[in-house]
Amino acid sequence: MDNFLLGLASFVLVLVPLVIIHELGHFIGAKLVGVTVLEFGIGFPPRAKTLFTKGDTIYTLNWLPVGGFVRPYGEDFVRQKSPDELSADRREIEERGIKNPKSVFQASPWERMLFLVGGPGINFVAALLLFIFVALVGQPFARADVTVYDVQPASAAAEAGLQPGDIITAVNGQEIESADAFNRLIASNLDQAVTLQIKRDAETFETTLVTTSQTSRTVERVYIDSVERNMPAYDAGFLPEDLIVAVDGIEITSIEQLQDYTQAHDREEIVITVLRGSERLDLPVTPRPDDNGVVRIGIGIAGVEPSAIGLTAVNRNAHTYTRALPLGEAISTGVDEFVDLHRLMAQFVEDLVQGDIAPEAARPVSPVGIGQLGAPIFEQSLDEGEMYPIVLFAAMISVALGITNLLPIPGLDGGRILFVVIEIIRGKPMRPEREGLIHLIGVMLLLGLIFLTVLNDIFNPINIDSIR
Repeated sequence: MDNFLLGLASFVLVLVPLVIIHELGHFIGAKLVGVTVLEFGIGFPPRAKTLFTKGDTIYTLNWLPVGGFVRPYGEDFVRQKSPDELSADRREIEERGIKNPKSVFQASPWERMLFLVGGPGINFVAALLLFIFVALVGQPFARADVTVYDVQPASAAAEAGLQPGDIITAVNGQEIESADAFNRLIASNLDQAVTLQIKRDAETFETTLVTTSQTSRTVERVYIDSVERNMPAYDAGFLPEDLIVAVDGIEITSIEQLQDYTQAHDREEIVITVLRGSERLDLPVTPRPDDNGVVRIGIGIAGVEPSAIGLTAVNRNAHTYTRALPLGEAISTGVDEFVDLHRLMAQFVEDLVQGDIAPEAARPVSPVGIGQLGAPIFEQSLDEGEMYPIVLFAAMISVALGITNLLPIPGLDGGRILFVVIEIIRGKPMRPEREGLIHLIGVMLLLGLIFLTVLNDIFNPINIDSIR
C-alpha cells in the first residue's frame, strides 16, 4: 500500500480518536463540576448533523474530520467569554429550556482546574488502558537461547562441568527466555542451591550448584546484539553475538567506558578486540556521527556480567513471538510499560539537555509527521496480522498529547491552567479580554509553528529507520 495512504490511515485511526478522547476528558471534567456543556462535537464546524440530545448537551457530527470539541457555557476555544458575549449562549439556553445553567465564568478556580486537566488526564488514562489491552490480546516477547559464553576458573559453574556453548533452558524448573531473566533468577537466589536444566548438543541434563554473594571485581562484558547497515561497524566486519573485551588494548569493563571512549575518537581509527566463539579478533573501525549527531560505530549493545555461579550467559538465536497474558499479569505489565515510557521520555529530555542527543533528533512533529511515523507501523500491523504495533503507537501518541497539552503555553490547556494558578495566587481573575488576547497570540504562534513543521515534514520527511 502507498505510504501516503498508510500515513493517512494511521492518522485517522490514531490521532483523530485521541483528540476526541481528549475532548471527552474536558467534557467529563465539566460535568463533574456542574458546568453546562452546550455541545460535544465530533469533527469541527460547519455542522453536518445533530446526532442526538441528552440532558443539556447536543451531540453533533461536523464536516472537518480532525478531532472534536467541547462547547461549555461561557467559553470559546481559548478563553472565558465576557458578560456581553454570553448573550448568544443565554438565548440558546432559553430556547432549549435548560434549567439552572452554570457557566465556566461561574465556576471556582479549582473547578476550572479540574475541567482543564480533564483533557490531558484522560489521554494518560487512555494510554494506560491501551498498554493493558495489548497485553491482554497479545504483545511481542523476545525469546532466545540462553547460552554459556564463558566459564570462570574455579567457580561453581566450572566445578559443575558447564562449558561454553551450553544452553540453559530452566532455573529451578522455571523456563527462561533471556540472559537477563537468567541473571535475575540467579541474583534472587544468592547463597542458595539452584538447579539448572542444560541442553548440550542432543543431550539434556540437570545440575545443581550453589550461588555465592561473595564476588570479586565486577567486569561487565559488552555484548553486540545487532549491527547497523551503512555504519562503520558493518563495514569493519562486526557481527551480532561478538563480545567486546578491549579497545586499543584497554580492557573494557562497562558499556559506559566503551561509549565514552568511542565518542572521544570522532573520525579516528580505533581497534576493538572481540571474542567470537573461540577466536579473539582485532577489528579496526573509525567512529563517526550518526543521523542524530551521536558519535558511534553502529552497533546495538547489551551489558552482561558473570553471574554468581561464575559464568557469563548471552542471548543466541533471538526471535520474537506474540503472547496474550491473563488479566492480572496484563494489568501489571501494562502499568510497567506505561511507567517505563515516561521514564524513557524523561531520559530523552535529560540526554538532550546534556548534549548527548543532537537537537535535530528532537524536531517537533506535525500531524503530517505523525502520519509518516505511523505508516510503517500500520503496515507492520497489516503484514503481521497483529494489533499491537498500531495500538502501542497510539498509546505513545496519547501520552505525547497529554504532555504537550500540559505545557504552560498560552492557548494550550497548560497555559490556561497557568492563568488559573495566577488567579488563585492573586485572589482575583485577569480580565477576560486581556487573558483572551494572550491566548489568541499563543494560538496564532502555535498555528505558525504547526505550519512550519508541516512544511518541514513534507520537504524533509521523517526517516523512521534513523530513530528506531
